[in-house]
Amino acid sequence: MTEINWQRVDLNLLLTFDALFQHRSVSKAAESLHLGQPATSYNLKRLRELLSDPLFERDGNVMRPTTRAYEIEPKVRQIMRIFSQEILSTNGFEPAQFEGLFKVGFSDYAEQIFAPQLFDQLQSLAPNAKVLFKPVDTSNCVELLEAREVDLCIGVFSELPNKLRSTSLYRERHLCTFDNTVLNCNLPISLEDYLDTPQMIITANQALTSQVDKTLAQMEIKRNVVLGTTRFLTIRRMLTGRRVLAVMAEMVGRSTLIEDSLTLCEPPIDIPDFDVEMVSLRGDSQHPRILWLSELVKEVVTEKVTRLRGEK
Repeated sequence: MTEINWQRVDLNLLLTFDALFQHRSVSKAAESLHLGQPATSYNLKRLRELLSDPLFERDGNVMRPTTRAYEIEPKVRQIMRIFSQEILSTNGFEPAQFEGLFKVGFSDYAEQIFAPQLFDQLQSLAPNAKVLFKPVDTSNCVELLEAREVDLCIGVFSELPNKLRSTSLYRERHLCTFDNTVLNCNLPISLEDYLDTPQMIITANQALTSQVDKTLAQMEIKRNVVLGTTRFLTIRRMLTGRRVLAVMAEMVGRSTLIEDSLTLCEPPIDIPDFDVEMVSLRGDSQHPRILWLSELVKEVVTEKVTRLRGEK
């Protein structure tokens, strides 16, 4: 590849070859290309030099292809088809014809809640495609996007570079979640009951504290955290039948992830809401397939959030 003088290669040469092969005439080829006959003859000269073959030999008024011309004609036609239909094509993305791979990055939280519905929609709209879900967070989403290992990421992110395009999917809030057949407290839970009940938290490190504890410290009070885990589904499973509570994202508590009958209510202290976002490379924001996938994700997430919030 490196030995080829690419400055001598010109797409117009392929167009000239194709026209000559079809019309067997320099004048007719020039007419079909809207070129002058001298320019067409010059392109043929360049082709002959580039390929070290006459390619077309005059036989009366006809330019007869050589064996070499017959050999390369299918390849030239294929190159022109690829260039016109796949590289220069301005047609929109056709999911029903897509046979490739959709790659979606999910946070653990977002994957549990939205991945099943997204998969069902992709199977329905793009039945010939494959789907890959990959775990992402703030620390690796840029790397995965730049390596094209994911098309887009869904989750909670912070301090993202300008090269990424972020779209807010919905505003999430925190709710107290517990088994009130065990706690047996009045709703919404009071600050006294909240502080008196052992608590479980989601933590990405070994510290059994979160932003909630900073808020409580400013109020000169503290809670009793007895368990920390990175898996919110673990907490959801352990709430049933135990005198514990957890402050969890609303969608986690409202989703039918497992069979339980937990109570959700507003916490007795102010806990900031947060955005669940969809992130993609800014330079890929107009790519037909990624644009279509982004719109589908927004539809799936919006429908799921609206439905869950209606099931209070």
